[in-house]
Amino acid sequence: MIRSASTSVVAALFTVVTQAQAPTPPRTVAESSSYKATSRAEDVADFVTACTRLPHGRRLSVTVMGQTTRGRDIQLVRAALPDSDDANQLRVVIIANIHAGEVEGKEACQELLREIALGDHAALLQRCSLWFVPVYNVDGNEAAKLGNRRGQNGPDIVGERANGRGLDLNRDFVKADAPETRALLELFEQVDPHLFMDLHTTNGSHHGYHLTYAPSLNPNVDPAVDRFTRSMLARTRAALQQRAIETFDYGNFTTRDWDGGGAPASASGERGWFTYDSRARYGINYFGLRNRFSVLSEAYSYADFETRIRATKAFVLGVVRDLAANEAAARAAIRAADRAVTAPNEPVWFGTATAFAPPEQLPVLVGEVQRIDRDGDLPTRYARVDASSPETMAVVRRFRASSLRRLPAAWAVLNPSEAVIDRLRLHGIEFRLLQEETTARARQFRVDKKRKPKRPYQGHQALVLEGAWREATQHTVPAGALVVSANQRLARVAATLLEPLSEDGLSTWNFFESQTDEVFPVLRLVH
Repeated sequence: MIRSASTSVVAALFTVVTQAQAPTPPRTVAESSSYKATSRAEDVADFVTACTRLPHGRRLSVTVMGQTTRGRDIQLVRAALPDSDDANQLRVVIIANIHAGEVEGKEACQELLREIALGDHAALLQRCSLWFVPVYNVDGNEAAKLGNRRGQNGPDIVGERANGRGLDLNRDFVKADAPETRALLELFEQVDPHLFMDLHTTNGSHHGYHLTYAPSLNPNVDPAVDRFTRSMLARTRAALQQRAIETFDYGNFTTRDWDGGGAPASASGERGWFTYDSRARYGINYFGLRNRFSVLSEAYSYADFETRIRATKAFVLGVVRDLAANEAAARAAIRAADRAVTAPNEPVWFGTATAFAPPEQLPVLVGEVQRIDRDGDLPTRYARVDASSPETMAVVRRFRASSLRRLPAAWAVLNPSEAVIDRLRLHGIEFRLLQEETTARARQFRVDKKRKPKRPYQGHQALVLEGAWREATQHTVPAGALVVSANQRLARVAATLLEPLSEDGLSTWNFFESQTDEVFPVLRLVH
């Protein structure tokens, strides 16, 4: 087509005017400070608002997920194409700043939201709807001061680990005492995400990785979910390695026993690489029990702030892209996990007496850090030395349960307290209230001993029960009891909450303690 000179001039002028009218993309506090500072909650809110004014800002929907202990709003940002139907999408929830001194996840989320509002990642949004909580622990974030999280390689002023009530929010996923946890559990119920990601920073061993990661480590996670999550992480690791971003399973160097029974970390007694914990109080471990994928991200504290943000953003994108690229396999794994408990053809087992699984001999990148002493009140920093070497050692990145018990047909919770009813509802557990007394064949746990530490932990004194199961007999189940079927999608969560020997259940957190004397107040109704 031949264009006249006047048409070309008009088109050029239109382009200039359009560019002049287009809003300038906002910069994060980290970017504008040359990575010397991190954002407060108001900064994040202003940044997100500015992103909604960008050319594709309609892809962002900003709401409030809930309030903190001190009444602050927890911002939730949904990122999706305007006409997308969440019911048909892969759904992903990503939270950052659960420990408010660990700040790169918060900044990475903002950068991702800006990119989406500028039109990037459209292909990903064709398959996925994303929910971001850039500042999950808002009260902790606003308690920023010099000296929080000493040793981290910047910034100097960051938030504190605990929430406004002094609770570690990443130990609250069973007891759900904090309003932040309760709001997130409600979001899980509303959205039913296929994937949950929790973005952290680790300041542990001196390794050679930019970021380490973990799936749910609870041994009661469905095998299909566990297999897919671990394969997704392995593929993501390989993809990031092509971009010179080194990642590996989360862990620390130690020489502790690998099985709790005296066996050394390796045959020679040399150090190994050990993961952290399997209990459901940790968000990633808990979420895997919901038959969905969960991934922990731990940027390396001794890398510089800019590098930590870059690695975290690349990791989040890498995991979500792999999920989308392998959608059919992901959905098949979830269907298999749900079917295993809702229409069981085989027994479903609940494990206790958990310990480290046997080690694998794998190469681990060993790194170094440089101590940086600074003048005045500025805290000492430790900086990653950009050199590392692989060392083959015992790697323990799984747990196993040595005691297995088949899930019952149902549980009967006798004389349930309002607190127990509240927690079951909050976790999404289906139950029915008995309107009249009935009889059922059931087994009951005999309590021989109760053990508690002298000092409280996270507002509780963790209770450990010892005893044995009585033989199945006919029991009278009174009116007002709750019957919780094991034939439901969240049966693994229900077992974690209700079993007397659960290593992190409602009993652990004292919800049944006043009723636990000679017997445990939850019956196992037999098949």
